[in-house]
Amino acid sequence: MATAQLPPGPTEAKAIQAYKLGAGIFEYLDECYEKYGETFTIKLPGLDPQVWVANPDMVEDIFKLKPPQYDQSKLPFPIDAGDDALVFINNEFHQETRKIIVPPFSGSPLKKRIPMMHKIISNRLDGLVLGEEYDMRHLISDIMLDIIVYTLLDELDTERFHLYHKKLLQWIETSSSDAMFALGTLYGPGNFRSMLNRSYKRLLNNTNSRIDNLLPWAKSVKLKAEVAELIREDIRKARSNPDAAGEGVLARTALLCWSDGELLSEEKVISEVNTMLIAGHETSASTGVWYMMHMLTRPDVAQKVKDNVMQSVKDNNGFDPHKIIADPYINACFQEAQRLTPSTVGSMRHLNQDTQIGNLYLPAKTNVLATNYIIHRREDIWGHDAKQFKPERWMGDNPCTPSMFEYFPFGGGRRVCMGSQHAKSQLRILFAEFARRVEFTSKYDEHNNQFPRSQQIAGQTSPQGGLLVKVAKVRPESYGIPHPYNNNTPQPSPLAAVS
Repeated sequence: MATAQLPPGPTEAKAIQAYKLGAGIFEYLDECYEKYGETFTIKLPGLDPQVWVANPDMVEDIFKLKPPQYDQSKLPFPIDAGDDALVFINNEFHQETRKIIVPPFSGSPLKKRIPMMHKIISNRLDGLVLGEEYDMRHLISDIMLDIIVYTLLDELDTERFHLYHKKLLQWIETSSSDAMFALGTLYGPGNFRSMLNRSYKRLLNNTNSRIDNLLPWAKSVKLKAEVAELIREDIRKARSNPDAAGEGVLARTALLCWSDGELLSEEKVISEVNTMLIAGHETSASTGVWYMMHMLTRPDVAQKVKDNVMQSVKDNNGFDPHKIIADPYINACFQEAQRLTPSTVGSMRHLNQDTQIGNLYLPAKTNVLATNYIIHRREDIWGHDAKQFKPERWMGDNPCTPSMFEYFPFGGGRRVCMGSQHAKSQLRILFAEFARRVEFTSKYDEHNNQFPRSQQIAGQTSPQGGLLVKVAKVRPESYGIPHPYNNNTPQPSPLAAVS
């Protein structure tokens, strides 16, 4: 019988590999791919070995792994969303949870939320200050958090909305800091999550010790407990009067039942809401900042996006977010940005047993990653221009039609992102309104042909040093909308009032 073994990979110290993976993840993966080929092993402090796979046939094997073959509770992710959160559970428990949790994020509930997504985005753009400098990642994450809180509560700009926004932002920022990730890596992410969860439960039961309050993660635990208390209050409110619970995802989740008719426990609801918050906030911010980087470095593409949006506004006598979401060119730009600069560079499984993946026979206790970043840039799949930002490749008479194992920015298999449609909808609306209403300047303009290096922040990729932009112009919400009483008469540009 063949002996399970790891493929070759970098030989430098684990700490150096960790540094390179954090401080220049795209560049490090390119370096490893060039040197070792489609499969290589990276070893990091405190973690099981990571085997990175950049072959579509092997990705298919990874996505088709059966539940007994892998254990997602061992994922190297140190944030305590909850000990039974969807992302960390396995087998039938995972499948049943996913089956009942996903519906509020798609279909008609999502369709009903889309106009409010636009309203939230529009309100935020109205608040931009001319000449002010913003970090694009923070700007986008604040807008996404507004949408997340609205999605949870089905209310906007209320006292409770602002309380949620404040507490959630504090908890997410504290829990996903570089310091917390470093502690989690050194301690072992799974063990670190469990320790945080035990501290959280002691705090809930008022059995926490004086030492608990002095530990480096005490603030994160305290903030999680405060967020959980807000969620718990709303769970009980929804369950006390189901007929008046409203359409918010939190209320809908509070009323969900298992197949035997039993309601989800309060802690289970809290865990799933926390997962929604973390996943939706961080991945959307990362995706959005890379998209804007491409727009700033390709003003020709940005102009085409604006032209398409303005034509849609004219054709529909206003900004119709449902039509914008379906715009082929905006979609193509979105897909191309995710192809070249994905928010996460791989979809991971932790192997429970020795497992065959393609021509590799990998040992148990290995993290195997389907590496989208490398596959998304392979010339044998995408052509000689694979590393160029070219939205047109997704359009026309002969568009590219990659398989689900050649293009997977939201993961794949049983673990594909459940909020992908929600994320794509809110980001496409945001991109369209940025194009129509705002002009930004930055050091990454068309004559500075320098794309920034990458880095990882809270497990998400981002331009190194952030993306600082200055607001050069903000157009009113009515910009480009034909006059309601005389659509055939050219109207003076609203820009005259915004200078």
